[in-house]
Amino acid sequence: MMRFPSELEDIVIDFCHEHHSTLASCGLVCRDWLPASRYHLFSSISLTFNNASSFIDILSVSQAIAPLVQNVELRFSGASLLHLEVISILLLLPQTTRLSLLPARDEVTRPVCTSSLSGALAALPLTHLKFDFESHFESLQQVIDCACLCPQLESLEVGGSWMKTGNFAVQRQLPKGLHTLILTCDLDNILTWFLALEDRMPAIQHLSLHHIVMREVPTVIKYLETAGQTLRSLYLGFRDSMASGELGSHVDLTHSMSLRDVQLEGKRKAVFFGISALLPQLTLCGTERVTLTIQSQGTEGLYHNFLNLPSSYAWDTLDSGLSLLKRLTLVVIEPFTSFRSKNLLEDISKQLPLTCEKLRRVEEKSTMVFSGTHTIHTTLILDN
Repeated sequence: MMRFPSELEDIVIDFCHEHHSTLASCGLVCRDWLPASRYHLFSSISLTFNNASSFIDILSVSQAIAPLVQNVELRFSGASLLHLEVISILLLLPQTTRLSLLPARDEVTRPVCTSSLSGALAALPLTHLKFDFESHFESLQQVIDCACLCPQLESLEVGGSWMKTGNFAVQRQLPKGLHTLILTCDLDNILTWFLALEDRMPAIQHLSLHHIVMREVPTVIKYLETAGQTLRSLYLGFRDSMASGELGSHVDLTHSMSLRDVQLEGKRKAVFFGISALLPQLTLCGTERVTLTIQSQGTEGLYHNFLNLPSSYAWDTLDSGLSLLKRLTLVVIEPFTSFRSKNLLEDISKQLPLTCEKLRRVEEKSTMVFSGTHTIHTTLILDN
């Protein structure tokens, strides 16, 4: 039987990396493909109430599978997590470096997080720990306890919410190698806890703060000014349009001399006023790359036309500062039912003649994203 050239097989397998059903079909049709596709099939797995038993059977049949698993996603309610003894499964996967907790019914309780997970968290070489956005906690201490059980932890992603901060002493020592912090949760409590660590606070290099609202701005400013010296990349996502201007006008980032990559996301008003306030400081810091992501509303243009209001902001006032960057990326996210993003990007780029002259247009694309609310992401990249 004729075989494809091995190079072509590798291309097909790489192309189907995230399509496990397609890869599995290839392995069933042509057994020669199975060894090459095995890593792609099992490097990332999702354990649920329905498939945990089947996965145990797979591990018992083939000892070659367990060492391939690196990224594990757990989607369970608290009761089912305990009942199925998922912790014993994790202990069979010694190369797992990424663990994500995605509750099935908005349920990650204290017994699950601390008592049940403690054995696995301490035994695995975890470098990335994620609590999904839908997670719910009794207190902040649950998150801190889990993070402190992972001595090799480099990245911590915390979503969800909790009803109380938890009045516990600031005595825990976070892993010294923790350099990436991604927060999609309420920011006040966790940033206040980090600030209370004082000289024991980890040197965060990559910081992502999502869904910022006005009441959180003072805490965010205090953290950025305290921890800003080690920052290399910063993402600020605004739920409240007024929060961006307030933060940009009062924060001092001039001491963040290693800050090379900055991303702002929010409604058009939030992004414009945020970058307007921050750009002079970013220039002093030597920031090289800026990404501006605008969440566009489909009816925004009609609303402005009806009220006879200007539909664009004075981007030309930023032209001189933006032209000093090495890369400027503009992204517009809009509902699937509307497609005005290309016009919006053109409107912005026309107001930036100096930037467009110094930075060449290297990519322009539109991508449809099917998750939750279907959206279109239109991207324009200007690069030096």
